[in-house]
Amino acid sequence: MGNKPWAGDDTTLELDWGARAPRPRADEPGVPQEEPPEEMLAGKGPPGDPRYMSVELRLSLEAVLTAAQVRMRQFREALEILIGWEGKNRYEVCDAEGRDTVYVGETGEGFASQLLRNFWPFYRARLECMTVGGTLALAVELPWHLFFARAEVSAWDGRLMGTIVQRFRFFTRRFDILSPAGVVMATVHGPFFKPWTFRILQRGEEVAVIRKRWSGLLQETFSDADNFSLDFQPACSDGRLRQMVLAAALLVDLTYFDNRKSGSGGGVDVGS
Repeated sequence: MGNKPWAGDDTTLELDWGARAPRPRADEPGVPQEEPPEEMLAGKGPPGDPRYMSVELRLSLEAVLTAAQVRMRQFREALEILIGWEGKNRYEVCDAEGRDTVYVGETGEGFASQLLRNFWPFYRARLECMTVGGTLALAVELPWHLFFARAEVSAWDGRLMGTIVQRFRFFTRRFDILSPAGVVMATVHGPFFKPWTFRILQRGEEVAVIRKRWSGLLQETFSDADNFSLDFQPACSDGRLRQMVLAAALLVDLTYFDNRKSGSGGGVDVGS
């Protein structure tokens, strides 16, 4: 028995490709965007932009990026306290509840680095902020200076996020927080009658405050290990500026409260 020919209209089997709607392009509005691989995010967007950080890095920096208060505590070893031998600067940064956020440590290992740190006047210090998982969050480099302190802040991918420069002022303390292009993002102002307080001002409005906290009689007397709190106003929502405020707190401590460098333990400075 032979196959009978199809009796229906065979035009119904034809696919009208020309009438089909074109496939939407990936860059059109409303089309879901695929997340690029994490290794491709380096170099994307403004330096330090939280949107281009890895998930692990954003979670580790959550307190620095969003919390109303962050605490910073410096570590000192017994040898440093007893004989004044300058070891590597180390800090712990945590949220208001004491949960660790990042650790800050000065680079340079070995006896040669210790000699340079203690005796070489042109020593260039580098502080690295690391997450609990060992990921670099940002780096702060402190070049040698004769009069005015300076810090160069790099984002997690190595790009310059900004600089912090000390300015000359009579009876007050002043730093400018600059963008990579040299534009003033904010200023750090230390009032004359509040030597442990540094206000962060943006367009004349206070957006954050760095405060040195009392560490106890023994620690304040025999050590220059310091405790700080960083209090952010709701208006300070820029994650990059918040990271720069953390770097400013490190520079403030090493400039005004490191007894081995300042010799004054935090007194009013007129531009050293």
